[in-house]
Amino acid sequence: MIRFPAPLWPGDRIGVTSPSAGVQPGETARIDVAVEHLRAAGYDVVVGEVMDGSGITAGPASRRAAELTSMLTDPAIRCVVPPWCGETAIDLVDLLDWDALAAAEPTWLVGYSDLSTLLVPLTTRLGWATLHGDNLADTPYETPPGLLSWLDIASGAGPHRQRDSGLVADWWTFAEDSRATGGSPSGTGTGTWRPAAPCTRRADSSAAASRR
Repeated sequence: MIRFPAPLWPGDRIGVTSPSAGVQPGETARIDVAVEHLRAAGYDVVVGEVMDGSGITAGPASRRAAELTSMLTDPAIRCVVPPWCGETAIDLVDLLDWDALAAAEPTWLVGYSDLSTLLVPLTTRLGWATLHGDNLADTPYETPPGLLSWLDIASGAGPHRQRDSGLVADWWTFAEDSRATGGSPSGTGTGTWRPAAPCTRRADSSAAASRR
């Protein structure tokens, strides 16, 4: 059974930590803008100590796992979001305190790309609903028509329906514009969903081929 975290309300606390890549000195302005964006929306934001961007990761795996576990099990924190993704979140999977997490009420964990390696086990091992959505640095961007932001989903009762926006855009680098809220449209496109082909046994496929 999937357990959904409680919807976010204005005044709720959102925790920011870096389970994977940290924040380099030239990137701090964008993180400040994104934190301001959440606070302007009415949320209390707390930024963790594991945010160092001087290396490939924000710190040793044990330290990253400890802060993420602490935020996910803190009843005062209702949602956790990373600054962005990275490449090595998978080294936290065996270091998270799964017993403590299982005893806690579900907390929203939001992110995409490398964060998927943590979203998936939280759902498959604990039954927590997680949000495959924008990381913190992307949160100030305007949401294309037809789509909902992760804040809309985490704060709403649902059900939620999304559709293909058809937008193809290039995004400004944070060094170019740390306060950017929209991309530079470069075209349009649509996605096509194709049903999966039915599985057939090799003998059946061979027999069908021999009849053609």
